[in-house]
Amino acid sequence: MVRNLIGLNRLVPWVPRFKSAEPTVFHLTHYKAGSQWIYRLLQALVPDRVVAPDALHRQFLDRPVVPGKVYPTLYLTRQQFESVPRPARHRKFVVIRDLRDTLVSLYFSQLKSHEIMTETMRTRREILASATEEDGLLLTMENLVISGQIQWSWVATGEPLVKYEDLLTRDEDILADVLLRRCRLSVDPGLFRDAVRCYRFEAFSGRKPGSEDVSSHQRKGIAGDWRNHFTPRLISEFKRRYGSLLIATGYEKDFNW
Repeated sequence: MVRNLIGLNRLVPWVPRFKSAEPTVFHLTHYKAGSQWIYRLLQALVPDRVVAPDALHRQFLDRPVVPGKVYPTLYLTRQQFESVPRPARHRKFVVIRDLRDTLVSLYFSQLKSHEIMTETMRTRREILASATEEDGLLLTMENLVISGQIQWSWVATGEPLVKYEDLLTRDEDILADVLLRRCRLSVDPGLFRDAVRCYRFEAFSGRKPGSEDVSSHQRKGIAGDWRNHFTPRLISEFKRRYGSLLIATGYEKDFNW
């Protein structure tokens, strides 16, 4: 089904081509918040408008923004985003995830599933492989700083935030509102519906949500998995570093969790 959908845009003549009058669209997020899921979906919906992501965000930070294009997976704070001149007609949406689940997902990614591209990544994998899970998660917490900064920068503005957890249960309704209505993507509703359903965890991975494959970037597909991995020591340290952010983003009401 996935392979068929990837070529669907070429098979359906009524899918609109890129028009300079269409708004430029920016997808802001942080690591391990479903960014590749959204990227694949945008590629299926508007393939000739998508600007391929770059690990250092050079496509956005170092090059002129192209009006009418779609820029997915920008791991940027509000200050970084607003430092770049943007077309007057643009739309943006921000996706966040519970930082506790973000931490667990990042840990397994660095330990098992992410492609080794640098010696630093190789060394980190070796360190995590030799540590207990608790110690490995504590070490990975050091790499959570950027994601925390991104969340703080956007929640402080009052910007409407799309939660990854809500997408897991209401993807069609939420993404229709975000992509079709707010971002004005000119996409046939039927194609949109088929694409969203095709890229859901179960359809794309071939596994039911909650069925784990630690070697896959689509590891488990559920919310709240942090409860299966956090120890009292991890809870205490996480509260110290990010407890206020969990409250600010609405994931917790207080520190009593």
